[in-house]
Formats: sequence, structure tokens, C-alpha cells
Amino acid sequence: MIDTGGQPSKLRKEEWLRENPIYQNTVACEKRFNPDFSLSQLHFHEFLEISIIAEGSGIHRIWNRVLTCRKGDVYVLNAGVPHEYFVKDGEEKLVIRNILFDVEDWFTGDLALPDSPRFCYGIFDEDILSAYVSLKGRSMETVERIYQAIEKETAEKEPEWMEAVKAQLILLLIAIRRHLEESSTDSSVTPRDRMVVSTAMRLVREQYFDKELTLESIADSLYLSKSYLSKLFCRVTGEHFSEYLRSVRLQQACRLLRDTQLTNEQIVYGCGLKDVPSFYQLFKAKLSMTPNRYRTETRKTIQNKEGKGEPNMSILTDISENLQRGKAKVVKELVQQAVDEGIPVEQILSEGLLDGMGIIGEKFKNNEVYVPEVLVAARAMNMGAQVLKPLMAEAGVKATGKVCIGTVQGDLHDIGKNLVKMMMEGKGLEVVDLGTDVAPETYVQTAIEQGCQVICCSALLTTTMGVMEEVVKKAEEAGIRDKVKIMVGGAPVTEEYCRKIGADKYTPDAASAADAAVELCAAC
Repeated sequence: MIDTGGQPSKLRKEEWLRENPIYQNTVACEKRFNPDFSLSQLHFHEFLEISIIAEGSGIHRIWNRVLTCRKGDVYVLNAGVPHEYFVKDGEEKLVIRNILFDVEDWFTGDLALPDSPRFCYGIFDEDILSAYVSLKGRSMETVERIYQAIEKETAEKEPEWMEAVKAQLILLLIAIRRHLEESSTDSSVTPRDRMVVSTAMRLVREQYFDKELTLESIADSLYLSKSYLSKLFCRVTGEHFSEYLRSVRLQQACRLLRDTQLTNEQIVYGCGLKDVPSFYQLFKAKLSMTPNRYRTETRKTIQNKEGKGEPNMSILTDISENLQRGKAKVVKELVQQAVDEGIPVEQILSEGLLDGMGIIGEKFKNNEVYVPEVLVAARAMNMGAQVLKPLMAEAGVKATGKVCIGTVQGDLHDIGKNLVKMMMEGKGLEVVDLGTDVAPETYVQTAIEQGCQVICCSALLTTTMGVMEEVVKKAEEAGIRDKVKIMVGGAPVTEEYCRKIGADKYTPDAASAADAAVELCAAC
């Protein structure tokens, strides 16, 4: 444990930490790629987060461990590992620079296999979930230069920028590996122990509403004995499983009291609690007030902050903001809450989901956010859209247009194509994804059968660009050229080439492609 400064002695350390997060106490917390993911949306090793403490000092809580962090500290964590940064009492700011990346996007073979000793250059030899380095002097300067190079390449997107980023990322991982230190961990807790417990925690957050959820049911799903999981959970987290389950349910109950008009009976049912009397007892024991008083006081606080006399749920704004932060599970819950409260489906879609994705699109176009942030925002939107899809047909909500998209024949690259697809869906378009290595006939046949207004062709290899011209010719032969617009894009494609082959539109990036597709659909 550490000296946390002047926290009130009546508060437990965990409570004090929850009340003093960075975003409430600092004016300079740099977050290049948002690491705030839900475990239910991430598999371990799918995303890795490299956090560099660039300025100031504070507290880093990982699992139940509370550690000091200061300039020069570098943490490499799986994005699903529960952790938070806090400003230390008396400090003005804590500047953190984050890099978040999908390992499989950048590495192949042993470097991308978690079970391999060479996974990410062996950074996780000591712990398969986290690694820690403390840098000083020239070592810190080297890491900062590499970080700045990655930031510059990602922002400017010069030719071969992805290869340059990969090269810098390799240098960064190797530099960290050379200075690797073993952080202060409990030697009685193995990496596998933490993996098991983190999975149990994820299952609780996914199934808290189920009254039948118990330690035994979680243990059964993990093929473990109840007693073993109970002891392991307490050893890793510092609290009993039953206490953690109650705290998760109580957190959800507090959210529903604050943000909805649901009755206490409905909240008890929705949070998997036993009954109303036990809910009152639990609430008073933990928060020293009744649920109704909590609802009244939190509503007053919101009204005072907003300067309004009427309660304002701002649920659509919450959907938009959480979508931009990539909080997929929260977005899904908020969308369901908005539906339950009777907000029209079309309004939830346009003012919540599409509004948030539109903001991300504009930021991406202006180089204010980068590919990882777009990907996680799109994932959050898809989670929210899943709730709305069954209701959209009943409400008569229609897509703003329909397009088919694919990487042309002979080309297996799909990162750019997938990004364009996500941005188009974020504009309310219905997108038919044809995948990679798509023949010209497939584009045309799909457009005819699916009623697509736009065909989108992507290519990364110069040798496959000629297929785009074939798509235009096949559309003419099929007699649909005057009914369907053809868009082209990719690293080797230019505006001049677009005009040469007779296509309708070329765009240099995903955000522009989404905007152009909307305009073309409206014109058809």
C-alpha cells in the first residue's frame, strides 16, 4: 500500500480512489487511444495498451493492487485487465500517453500467439496479462521519440505509413523488453489465477441481472470447483465473490435509480436482486440512505449542475458520448433503457448512435482520432444497433441507402475496406460486405439482387487496380450503369484513375467515403 495523502480516514481506500479519478482532478491527461473497454467486449491479447507516464505522478490501481506511478513508468497491459489511473492528492496533473493496438493487425506468427515465448517480443514472460518498466534518462527519451514517431505517422499517413508504424512499434516493444522489470506482485498469485478470476468478473458483469447467478454457476461454467474459485477470487481481488456480485448489482441499481423512472420492484428484478426489503437493507448498509432518497439527491445534483428546474436524463447524449469512447456494453444498456422509457426508435438511432458515430467520423477526418478509436466506436454502435434492429422495421425506420463493398479480385487486404464499411454504417447506410478477392461479376450481381445504389471497390495492390475497370464494364454490360454509382478507393488509387476508368467517385479516406456514399444514394 502507499501513502495516499489526505484522504478522510472514514473512507476505505477503494472508495477514496473511486471518488478521485483523473478526469475529475486534472486538466492534462492525454489519451491518444481510449483504453476504457468492457471486458465483455474484449478477449485477452486481442488488444494491448501501452501507457507511458509522461508527466506528474499519481496512483495506478491494477486489480486490487494500488501502486504509485510517476514520470518514466511504462505499463503494458491487456486492455481487458481492470485498471485505473488517479491523481495523487496535492498533484495538479498526471499526463498519460496511451497506445492501443490489435496485436493481430500488426504481427503474425509467434509474435501474435499469446502462448509463444516470443509473443510481442517476450514482454509477458513474467505475467501473461501485464508488464512494467521504469525508465530514466536516455531510455525514457528513446521511448518518447518512438511514441512521437508513431503519433506523427498515424496522423500524417504518408505513403507506407502503416509499415513505418509497425517498425516503430517493434522498436518500442524491444526497448521496453530490454528494460523489463518485475513489478510488485503477489508471488502466490499466478498469471493463470488472474486470468481465471478476470473471466469470472466478466461473467458477473454480463449476467448480473440473472437471479440464478451464483458462485457455483460461475464455477461450473469455468469447470472449477466452487471452493477453489471462492478461495482464488478472494486471493486475487482481496474481496469475497458474494461481495463483488452484490457490489455489481448495487452499481447497476444506482444507475437505474439515477437515470430512469423505473420502480424499485422493476429495479430489483432488472438487477437480479432477491426482493425489495433485502434491496432496501443492502442499499442502506452500503450508502447510508434509502433508494428513494438516493434518487432524489442525485437528481438534485444533476439539476444543479445543468442549471435546470426539470430533471434531464440526457440519455441520447449519454449514448452518443459513450459510443465515442467505445463503451460497447454501456451503449447497449443505454439504448435498451431509452427503448424502455418510450423514446422513439428513429430518435435513438439518429440522435444517439448516428450522432456519436458522425462525430467520430469528423474527428477521424481531421486526424483528431485514429483507426483504433474508430474501430471500438463502431463496435459500440453495432452493439446498440442490435437492440434496435427488431424494432426498426415495426417503426418504419429505413436506411439512408444501400451499398455493396469489397476488396477487388486478387487482393486479400481488408483493413481499409472494413473501416469504410463501419463509417458507412455510422452514416445510417445498409452495407453488404462481399469480403476480399471479389470478382467483377459478383459486385454487379449483388447490386442487382440486393438493390444496391452504390458499388464500392477497394484495392491496396497496384496490380489489382485493373479489376475496378472491369467492374465498370460489367455494370455497363448488365444495363445497370445508369442506376448504380461506382466508388473506388485504396492506397494506389487516385482521382485521375477514377476518371480514366469511368467510375463515379474517388475518396482518399474512410470518412470521406461514407459522406460520398450518402450523397450518391440520395442522388439515385
